[in-house]
Amino acid sequence: MSENTTVTFTWENTTLSGYIEKEYENSYLVNINNPTKEIADSYNGRMVVSKKECKIEDNN
Repeated sequence: MSENTTVTFTWENTTLSGYIEKEYENSYLVNINNPTKEIADSYNGRMVVSKKECKIEDNN
């Protein structure tokens, strides 16, 4: 999967979306679009998310 691909995932019963900044073996570093205040403060708007939790958004 290439960087800057848009993905969605669920975190604490909230569906979030963002783009992949970096790919690891079993996870992605995702820059969150419109992060909540908690995500912005605690995670600087970026989270490491399991590949199993991510769904690729269709940009067509």
